[in-house]
Amino acid sequence: MSGHHVLTSSRASKQSLHRRTPLRERAGRESRLLAYSSGNMGKALLFSGADLTILFLLTDLLGQSPTSAGSLMLVAVLGDLVFDLLAAKLVIRLRRTGRGYRWMVAAAAMPCGAAFALLYALPALGVRDLWIVATGLLLFRGAYAVVDVPHNALMARVTSDSRSRGRVSGYRLFFSTISSLAIAIILTPMVQTAGRTGDFGRLAMAGGIACILFTGTMVLSALASDSGTTGPADVTGGDDGIAIPLRDPLILALALLAFITGFAIPMFSRMLLYIGTYVIERPDLVKMLLLGLTIGQFLGVLAWTSITGRFSKATLLAAGHAVCIISIMLFALCLAWPNALIACTLLIGFGFASIFMLPWGLLADAVDVVAWRYHRRFETGLFAFYLVVVKASGAASTALIGWALGWLGYAPDTIQPASVQAGMLVMGLGVPIIGSLCAIGLMRANDISHTRHARLLTALVYRSKRALRQQRRLNSVPIRFPG
Repeated sequence: MSGHHVLTSSRASKQSLHRRTPLRERAGRESRLLAYSSGNMGKALLFSGADLTILFLLTDLLGQSPTSAGSLMLVAVLGDLVFDLLAAKLVIRLRRTGRGYRWMVAAAAMPCGAAFALLYALPALGVRDLWIVATGLLLFRGAYAVVDVPHNALMARVTSDSRSRGRVSGYRLFFSTISSLAIAIILTPMVQTAGRTGDFGRLAMAGGIACILFTGTMVLSALASDSGTTGPADVTGGDDGIAIPLRDPLILALALLAFITGFAIPMFSRMLLYIGTYVIERPDLVKMLLLGLTIGQFLGVLAWTSITGRFSKATLLAAGHAVCIISIMLFALCLAWPNALIACTLLIGFGFASIFMLPWGLLADAVDVVAWRYHRRFETGLFAFYLVVVKASGAASTALIGWALGWLGYAPDTIQPASVQAGMLVMGLGVPIIGSLCAIGLMRANDISHTRHARLLTALVYRSKRALRQQRRLNSVPIRFPG
């Protein structure tokens, strides 16, 4: 072989190696993002499963009155306010001892799963006492907070790129939607069947299986999303904390968004069991409606994630809320044609995909904005604050449903009067539409574009390096003693 051919072959092999190395790096980076996001499958299986069925479980399986069930959910609201903040303080303290987010997620997974299994075993155990039910519910929500806070805060660490955070938001919802599919096909019909037949043993077994799946998923997620994280550089004074600057306009906007996301939008899903059973009078259709909602989320995850690199997360979130408004209006117009409602839920699920996935990416970007403004990286604190508002709003939403149904005169397993049916429709359809209208206005006023975030990261890195140089200069100055 001539020297020219040898040189050409060597050059070609080097170019191929250079192409393969970035490809391997990108594949490794995306694998780590997927591993982190897979934890949402376990979290959604427990929290979304309880969120969709807990009120029905309390009223129709455990025999609690709607008013008592609503009051119990208010207790859960107060519990969430405390549990997430305590979990955040615990995470911050453990991080200072060298035990980070991943350690906390893995250590708390089994207790959380066991608390969920206990909650769904209560009907089979014959428990009807309100204080025991309340203890089980608070135990579950407290254990869940210890897993949820560090897992969500880890999002700000697995990547610092705004576009990548958009993809992570999509990956997270993709795995959450897998769990939603299991909830729609298995758990919700099982709760309905248990209410009609009294077969509580299968419900308890489902809770045990969910415990095992949750524990395995969270441990694997924590181990696989290894310490090779790529979070942005800390700024001077970058200590974490839960005493976040609540008067900051961006944090106030995030609080309002969290309220809408936790209180208004999920009312549609929470009321589907009641609307399908008592308004449409097709209990058998509820499973298909939830399935349509889940399939729509699957399609939405793929569509919204594919364009997160081209449009800002705030723009796409506003678009998702617009889809939600239009599709819920179509749902209201099609109440007389039950089979058409399945197509409506597909469209609603498509909008929900944007609504539930993108706020987490916005929150991770907000951590960097707040770090620039206040010289402190409130990583765990901001995520805990958002979780407190979302969960407390969600529990308040469920409590309001219980109180409203009790006030309207709802009674299980009977034909409901027109006033009760109208109340179900107002809560299930009207409240989400109002929430989405508010969210669109909120996003128009608080848009963090990819370009703006990239400039912010550059400024953070520059400020961090400058502070480090100044610190080194101070340390190098010799100390002169008098005399």
